[in-house]
Amino acid sequence: MSRIKLFKWFAPQRGVKIFEMVQEHLTLTSGAVDELANMVKSAAAGEKTEKWKLFEKLSALEIDADALRRKIAEELTTGEFFPEEREDLMELVRAVDWIADWSREAGRILDVIPFEKFSEEMKIAASNMCEGNKECVAKLMASIQKLPENVKEALNLAEDVERWEEKVDSLYDQARRIMATLNPKGVTVGQMILLNMFLDAIETVADWCENTADIVRVIAVRRP
Repeated sequence: MSRIKLFKWFAPQRGVKIFEMVQEHLTLTSGAVDELANMVKSAAAGEKTEKWKLFEKLSALEIDADALRRKIAEELTTGEFFPEEREDLMELVRAVDWIADWSREAGRILDVIPFEKFSEEMKIAASNMCEGNKECVAKLMASIQKLPENVKEALNLAEDVERWEEKVDSLYDQARRIMATLNPKGVTVGQMILLNMFLDAIETVADWCENTADIVRVIAVRRP
């Protein structure tokens, strides 16, 4: 598919630069989700140096995504866009940005808890949640890419995002049940609280994928 085709129904000539920026923003966000999944694996193995390096990569991706969101907002403000185009695109980009933000938040918490001290069952549960988030983001990106050429397929992929979000919710429930049985040595009450916050943050990533998919549905309905 031509890079220009995506969003060409958003102000055909004016939307090309925005499309390039939105694509880059999605790529940065997907990278942040991937690095969080990698970070969980390193943390589970007790690889503290590698865990930190991965958090640095995750943070850099989120910072870049946030900066790009601001550039997109500026471009939309100064560019010749119809009000509904501007509103839809800004809402879409803001929602995607929350995915990166919550990925970084999960990584920030993981960086300060002794994840290697928790049970293998807990490590697997958290890793499975992160893998589910990767699927959520992949389906979301595919849904957005299908908008200009096949609205029906875009909507089907948006439904896939919702199904994956539900799977992550189920994995989240399992992880919390596991957490309720934990009594690891050398782990403080505060660290257990942070573990719960970490799981919450991972689950919120999936929530924002679903929220973004809802925006895709709105845009699809408005498409001429």
